[in-house]
Amino acid sequence: MLAIIDGSRFYASSSVIYKPKLAHAPVLVTAGQGISIANSRRASQLQINKFEPIWDSIDRLRLHSGAVFRANFNTFSYLSDRFMTVIEQEVQHCPTLRYSVDEIFVNIEKLYSIGVSIEDFISQLRRKVYKETGVATGAGVAKTLLLTKAASWAAKNMAGMNGQCVLVTQSQIDQVLKAMPIGKTWGIGSRLTRHLTMEGITNAYQLKVCDPKVYQRKYSINVANIIHELNGITIYDISESRGKKQQIWSTSSYRDRLRNEDDLFAELAHHTAEVFRKVRSQKSEAITISAFVSTSKHEACKPFSRKIELPLEYGLSDTSSAIKMFRERLVDLLPTSLHEQPIYKVGVGAPALLDCEHKQFSLFDTSDNKPELNSTMDALRSRFGSSAIKFASEKSEYSERQGNITFERLEDYFTDISDLICVKCI
Repeated sequence: MLAIIDGSRFYASSSVIYKPKLAHAPVLVTAGQGISIANSRRASQLQINKFEPIWDSIDRLRLHSGAVFRANFNTFSYLSDRFMTVIEQEVQHCPTLRYSVDEIFVNIEKLYSIGVSIEDFISQLRRKVYKETGVATGAGVAKTLLLTKAASWAAKNMAGMNGQCVLVTQSQIDQVLKAMPIGKTWGIGSRLTRHLTMEGITNAYQLKVCDPKVYQRKYSINVANIIHELNGITIYDISESRGKKQQIWSTSSYRDRLRNEDDLFAELAHHTAEVFRKVRSQKSEAITISAFVSTSKHEACKPFSRKIELPLEYGLSDTSSAIKMFRERLVDLLPTSLHEQPIYKVGVGAPALLDCEHKQFSLFDTSDNKPELNSTMDALRSRFGSSAIKFASEKSEYSERQGNITFERLEDYFTDISDLICVKCI
């Protein structure tokens, strides 16, 4: 038996853990320049959706005394680690897999085999997580990974579940699969959803009763594996370590546009630092680096988009070297006039990576990735926050106009002593 425990609307709820006045208010979280990446349950009830421009729904948000928070990934990361650590401590003899920032898988087959009440165990675990971290969680339990994800969907979307769903009997499984839209099935993307819908397959149960051999020939082995998993046949194993990312990107859009060369390069340097931090964290090196800039399709100016790719002779993990390379090629990214064609979107990536743990060294490799410098900077940023230390190239004069939307700040409670909550006893 597998359990998946996930933070309920993790980004939105984490933003108000220490702000009880907003606990039942509509809340949006933005990571960029006005597009929401998360919303609270109350916001959903008011049809204030995520992944939409905030200004489209700001009036409704204000009407119900809501708030918009800028994402603070330092705080989110700490809370994620805390709630997953609590779970891992409670299930020390069960294999676990931290699947994403708000999801953790636990193999509870041992507990199930000795007759432990899974419903009660999961309820107690969720209560403990909430008590120790303030993070509300949901849970799904079933025999296979796909059915566990289906149970997690049911816990959030089907009436009477109270935040958790345990699928044991075939009738329980079929009831959930008949209610779950095909597009919500794990591993079924939007393109495949369209194809299956045209065949008349609109829910997960209809896919479950299909012949896996036929659908492997028709689509791919992935679809056949999904059908097997929906039928209770284990294909995916959480004990298998997740593979390293094959490419890493960091991008951002700018509401007020980038209109001078220094600001543009500062943003490129910032994204370069972020990409190479992630490259080092998974013990990889870049063998190709890339950068792009573009104007907005809604801009009145002539459209402009440009991308450069730099193939490297040897693997690179040093941020300063990458920044220097982009500085030398900056002119290739610029339009004729930044004032006439202001930049809306900037991105940096490592589209081809080398695994350092299986690296074949060359006798003629004289490159220096400055491991001491970069590991020290990574450690300082991890301990004191991402803004604790930066390269001078990252300094930017760019700032947004205040506009008519007030963004709340989510404090660095766990990495900045000046953000500690002060309690006055009277």
